[in-house]
Amino acid sequence: MIGVLFGLSGFTWSLWYLIFHGGNQFKGFWDPAAAILLGVGPLSVILMSHSFIDFIAGLRTLLGMAFLNQRKEMNQIANQLSTMTSAVRNEGVGVLARYKGYLKNPLLKDGVTLILSGFTPDEIRHNLTAKVNTKQTQFSHAASLFENLGKLCPGMGLLGTIVGLVQMLSNMTDPSKLGPGMAIALLTTLYGLLLGTVLYTPVAEKISIYGEKTLQMDLMILEGVMLLKEKKSQAHLRDVLNTYSSATSQERGNANAKAQGVNTSQHPPLSRTS
Repeated sequence: MIGVLFGLSGFTWSLWYLIFHGGNQFKGFWDPAAAILLGVGPLSVILMSHSFIDFIAGLRTLLGMAFLNQRKEMNQIANQLSTMTSAVRNEGVGVLARYKGYLKNPLLKDGVTLILSGFTPDEIRHNLTAKVNTKQTQFSHAASLFENLGKLCPGMGLLGTIVGLVQMLSNMTDPSKLGPGMAIALLTTLYGLLLGTVLYTPVAEKISIYGEKTLQMDLMILEGVMLLKEKKSQAHLRDVLNTYSSATSQERGNANAKAQGVNTSQHPPLSRTS
């Protein structure tokens, strides 16, 4: 309900500002009132259908994508799984406690914690699967939010166009006031198309692709954790990793894992970089 109230308030204010101040500061391709309508209006309307939590999660997802190299992280996780697999085969699952502090990926760290806590394979798979599904739901909501923003912007631009045309028609007897109305009509359409087609829609698509790649990485982690629990060999692990990573990345990961596996009996720290 709070989101609906904020959304109605923001949309009403942006429309009011456009009606009473649109065209007053028109300079070429810039008009503050048109920018406010397209900047505030779609975000306000989206709050009527999405919660604040979805909105914040969408922004966090967008920021997280900008600072995360998925290929690098996947290679690093593959190396860590290979190193831990060798250690578990030699000394048992208890050795994972020495590696746990070096793990950065939350899902992998949770999986190792569940193994050390003595959970059964079915319990571990159920727990990690639930976490993967929750993360995918967040990606879905974030992509939906930006996709809806992309759809709203052209419509909001059309609304501004109608306002501009009404202002222009109501001042037909005063030629000096025709320009601002026409400027509002054209600029709101321009801003709406730019935001919808150049910003929000590509971001929605990027989040969807990012979510798919994250799912592949999480499934790789899930299977890797299950192999750790079952004390499978490095050869078995490599076969599983080949399913989720490209040939080039896997070859580099195998080389690093092999180099680390030579001294696993001395429990070397896990590599923080690929």
